[in-house]
Amino acid sequence: MNSTIFLSCLLVISGSLLGTANAEENFESDRERVIAVYKDANPDNIGDSNVIFLVTFLDKYADQIQLTPEQKSKASDIVKQYNEDKEKQPLVDGAPPQGGWFSKLGREIVIQLGIAIASEGIKKATGS
Repeated sequence: MNSTIFLSCLLVISGSLLGTANAEENFESDRERVIAVYKDANPDNIGDSNVIFLVTFLDKYADQIQLTPEQKSKASDIVKQYNEDKEKQPLVDGAPPQGGWFSKLGREIVIQLGIAIASEGIKKATGS
């Protein structure tokens, strides 16, 4: 019985370590994409898919990256507004519309924040 419990515990610990490593790889991959798109970027050349990717990145990692209090507030407002706008969009044949619904002002604010955080390198917050 003891060996069964031991093996079960070992399996759980191994699984959680692998999950943590995978999450870290996902963060690094997403971080590199944000930096590649937004560092030294021309705002006119940033596509809607990259704007939406940044909003998703901020939603997922805002608490895990180093942001100034102003950037944290902006990120929170952007994610909240994006999610509210997304929920209000009508479905077309059961699917959300393809692009064009993110407001021009909202898009510009997201791009400005993306350029600001990418130029600083997006560092993981310490102590989290």
